[in-house]
Amino acid sequence: MPATGHRGTRGAGAHRVRGHHGAGGCGRGGGRARHSCSVAEAERAVAAGVDVVVAQGYEAGGHVRGEVTTMALVPAVVDAVHPVPVIAAGGIADGRGLAAVQALGAQAGWLGTRFLTASEAATHEVYRQAVIQAAPQDAVHTRCFDGGWPNAPHRALRNSTLRAWEAAGRPDVPNRPGEGAVVARSADGRDWSRYDDMVPVPGMSGEVEALALYAGQSAGLVHDVAPAGRIVTDIAADAAALTRRTRTP
Repeated sequence: MPATGHRGTRGAGAHRVRGHHGAGGCGRGGGRARHSCSVAEAERAVAAGVDVVVAQGYEAGGHVRGEVTTMALVPAVVDAVHPVPVIAAGGIADGRGLAAVQALGAQAGWLGTRFLTASEAATHEVYRQAVIQAAPQDAVHTRCFDGGWPNAPHRALRNSTLRAWEAAGRPDVPNRPGEGAVVARSADGRDWSRYDDMVPVPGMSGEVEALALYAGQSAGLVHDVAPAGRIVTDIAADAAALTRRTRTP
């Protein structure tokens, strides 16, 4: 049965959708889930007693530890932890992606980037439009935005901060261009510096484009703003229809 999911800003979004022959619905279980970026990590999580494993591929947005793509990781994890359910994450933004990961053996899809442009999302308009206008290659795997979370690899859209850092040869702290410069201010008056682990949210002012624009490579498949409920329903229905077509002789 088609299903999708949505993470928070440290992942890049989060929502789960389930569909039965085109009927959509949302849900959050009370069980224990663990994000895994390798087969070994998934096996350790199952041994520790988790109820479901989230297999996060390299394409994902936000903080990403793994180096294996969703297409290769998901079936390997499914085989390793069976019969524990697996939710696939990374690179999924529409019904085609959801149907694909279910064909790989996942019970659900976990989406983040697609929901950054949901009308209900706490996403600054500058951030929202950056996602809509992005191509897949604009979502870069980097360690640039490490303020508050050092040495944590992540994927974000290339912006003025990232371009300047790359042009300077990717120097370490404290030698990065504009190190320590305040580029944005929250509605509550808090200042945010150029390399902080912070995304643009409504009410911010200043050079908000220079903050971390966490997003996965699936940003290239996001083209509009829509209510979260409609996104969920459309993805579930499209995946169910595609699955039925592929099963028809």
